[in-house]
Amino acid sequence: MIFSLKAKIYFTRLVAPRKIHYICLIMKAKIILEQLAQFPHRGATTPEELQAAKLLKKLLAEKQIPADLEDFKATSSYSWEVILISLTMIAGAVISPWLSRLATALALLGFWSYIRHFDGRSTVFTPFIHKKNSQNVIAKVAGSRESSRHYILMAHYDSARASAVFAPQVVKNFRQTFLFNTAVAAGTIIWAYLGEYWGSFLWFKVICGSLALNHLINVIIHIHREIAHHFVPGINDNGSGVAAIFEVLENLKEYGLRSNLWVVFTGCEEAGIQGAKAFLNEHQSELPVGDTFLINLDNVGNGRLHYVTGEGMLLYHNYDESLVSICADLVKRPEYSDILPLQYRRAYFDALTFTQHEYPCTTLIALDQNGIIPNWHWYSDTLTNIDFATIETAANFTTALIKSLDSH
Repeated sequence: MIFSLKAKIYFTRLVAPRKIHYICLIMKAKIILEQLAQFPHRGATTPEELQAAKLLKKLLAEKQIPADLEDFKATSSYSWEVILISLTMIAGAVISPWLSRLATALALLGFWSYIRHFDGRSTVFTPFIHKKNSQNVIAKVAGSRESSRHYILMAHYDSARASAVFAPQVVKNFRQTFLFNTAVAAGTIIWAYLGEYWGSFLWFKVICGSLALNHLINVIIHIHREIAHHFVPGINDNGSGVAAIFEVLENLKEYGLRSNLWVVFTGCEEAGIQGAKAFLNEHQSELPVGDTFLINLDNVGNGRLHYVTGEGMLLYHNYDESLVSICADLVKRPEYSDILPLQYRRAYFDALTFTQHEYPCTTLIALDQNGIIPNWHWYSDTLTNIDFATIETAANFTTALIKSLDSH
């Protein structure tokens, strides 16, 4: 009986404070997400995106962290670029029986633009697409000593427009469909060239028509996306990443970092990581490559957490080992043992532009049992489908990662 009483007292002293802390974190994350959920969406370049940015600036100010809104020009959707690329490929396929050299040139231009687009880069079509205003929310917290080292906590706060390819019954085949379209695009180049020799044959023209039809389907899907679909609530993608960053700030409140901490909430990520590019263009001179570390949080509101070791839909980019190796050490701890490494190939993150400039990066993301983001770019991405324990684990892991970096 005495032993049981002592054990109960010990358990209460040890576990109760942790439970209270856990409940507080859940409540704070829920408050952040409830405020973001007041907006019907936070679509790129929309008034709702701007209102959400102002809200985040206000919430940072309440933590005595002054922030700025940095404006930039951006396209409102990636659809238009995909449409122009597909139309170029269609032109190449259609005219190849009669003008094979011009058709080959068009197909090459389309495929080169296709590769650049899905590698997060601009294409020849980018300057011709109408730009609107967007903004990043940026705060810099100076370290306790003068230091050239910087940690960037990043999460995009905009939400995506839904599309037929993200419908729940279709999205599980997203990667396979993308690879099929890539093969068709590459095949169009070869077929356009062969028009020089086989252009007079009916069967050749029929195959040209089939290639053009596949590209036309992509055009129709993206036009349908812009006309028939709407922006989604985006509570997991990526309100969860935003909420996790606020929890990290709470965790670090009494820590006293020696190095500089940047908090960056990016706009227009869903329209082609344009906010991350704008931030890097504006601040690259302040961020030395060897001493700047990016930790990106994206979709950490449901599923099993992963730390990303590299990304790329077509061209694959390995993240710098210096940050990834610390993540590998952290997951050896019992509290993080469920977090797995991940090579991400289904899409790309804000971190892509940083790793292309050789900055050490990682991204935290949670995936379902099929390796898919839960409720990815769909209308069911709401507050009711959030697991706050996952957000808390992501915040705690990120806190441990920053502390580990700061101790070196």
